[in-house]
Amino acid sequence: PDYFSENGQRWGNPLYHWEAMLEDNFVWWVKRIRRQLIRMHLMRIDHFLALESYWSIPGELQDGRVGEWLPAPGAKMLQALQSALGKLPLIAEDLGLITAEVTALRHRFGLPGMKILQFAFGDNASNPYLPHHHETESVVYTGTHDNDTSLGWYNAASDHEKYQIANYLAADCKNEMPLPMIRSALASVARLAIIPAQDLLALPTEDRFNTPGTVENNWRWRLDDLQPLFDIKDQYQQLNRLYGR
Repeated sequence: PDYFSENGQRWGNPLYHWEAMLEDNFVWWVKRIRRQLIRMHLMRIDHFLALESYWSIPGELQDGRVGEWLPAPGAKMLQALQSALGKLPLIAEDLGLITAEVTALRHRFGLPGMKILQFAFGDNASNPYLPHHHETESVVYTGTHDNDTSLGWYNAASDHEKYQIANYLAADCKNEMPLPMIRSALASVARLAIIPAQDLLALPTEDRFNTPGTVENNWRWRLDDLQPLFDIKDQYQQLNRLYGR
């Protein structure tokens, strides 16, 4: 949708005009987040990196290889949101190569980052996604909508990775997956743990939501029947109590 500043000037799409948002103190984003909070109590900012800096590409070029990193006024945007809305109910998607400046911005506004357990193995003990590196100000997932199911992920892992997974989780992963991953997520110090329904139901690769970089057969999985979840609710209620969730 087109964006109009307070004085009626037409700026086009808001994502491309920091100048317009700075001019009226991010009123479009304040209204957008306020409206979303009517529908949900917690939201995720995808690609949080872009609030600290972004890759600018000249419009006449045909690909994104030529460009430059430019500073983004994300701190001013978050401050405007905080002033208008109070404590921000936001999760910062801080996956991939994240700079110290991005982490500092997240900490400044008390936004939890993301810890994905499927990213934790196959490396060494310094891997930041391993539970012993988690921090309270974070949200832990077994996997997200872009990951395979935990059962499918484990089945596709190399022998070396399977050894590390079983050794770290101290479990018979070959026969128990994805339960060891779920227990590890719930036991994390992260303030919130998110378990996809596919993992709660121990579903295979065929039930994954999305495969990034592909355009077919995505977003088709549906939870058409709640009864399978009701059948296992006592087990997960017990685990949530065990780990203080």
